[in-house]
Amino acid sequence: MAGPPPTYAAALAGRGAVDNPAPRQPLTGQPGEEFRMTSDKLRTVLNLVLPLAQPLVGAMAPLLGIGHTQAEMSARSQTPVVPQGYAFSIWGLLFALSIAWGIWQALPAGRDSLAARRLGWPLAAAFGFSILWMVLSQLTENGWHLVLVILCVLAAALTAFFVELRLPRDGRVQRWLIHPLVGMLAGWVSVATFANIAGAAMVSGAFPPSGVGNTVAAVLILLAAGGLTLGVLWAARGALWYAAAVAWALIAILYANTAGRDFNLVVALASGALVAVVLAMAWQRRRLRAPA
Repeated sequence: MAGPPPTYAAALAGRGAVDNPAPRQPLTGQPGEEFRMTSDKLRTVLNLVLPLAQPLVGAMAPLLGIGHTQAEMSARSQTPVVPQGYAFSIWGLLFALSIAWGIWQALPAGRDSLAARRLGWPLAAAFGFSILWMVLSQLTENGWHLVLVILCVLAAALTAFFVELRLPRDGRVQRWLIHPLVGMLAGWVSVATFANIAGAAMVSGAFPPSGVGNTVAAVLILLAAGGLTLGVLWAARGALWYAAAVAWALIAILYANTAGRDFNLVVALASGALVAVVLAMAWQRRRLRAPA
């Protein structure tokens, strides 16, 4: 029996092709590559813009007269675990390193680097939550909402810190820009988080305003901060930049409780002891680290 005429068979084939079209591939030929390129561009833009925005947002109250300064907010909920004011100058260095990182990762030399791909999103999250904390701290009083935000900053900063430890440290950018940035950011926020917790507890009435209870609560919070930082140093097998930022904050707490503010010998001794233990842990664990 003869088959259908060629023209009819061709028509059937054409109809089948319309009813069951072949799946369209992205123009690049790789499924999902278009989304990845868009995600990479967004990551690059966020890491360029957010570091530039940090110092501007931080100066919203003193420069634009919007809200109150962070120092004024902190003074109204001050506890013995708040570092002396000079310690907050570390943000100037962190802002500068963040801006330098943002510029580098946007340049051709850094845009597609392993560091930019691995660290871009956690650092963007740390910068973004830091900006949110700055806005809220200038528009609202201290409270648990600020603790929630700074916990997000801490989570993002520690994520970047541990990711960076697994990256090869084979260049000047990695050694003198990225490594100090993630180490000091994670170290400073590790202590600042507990200072925020103490301030929120003071406002809510959970932190005694004076007396023995005030000292005991401060020491307990310092011990909790020490537990976190020592755990990070143990897991990281050293990390001198992280330890340096932690020591900077603890020394400022020691100074605040001796010469800077009300004298509190117990809190000063606790913070001083933590400085010694943190530096000893960092040095010892770094010595035990296997050669790269």
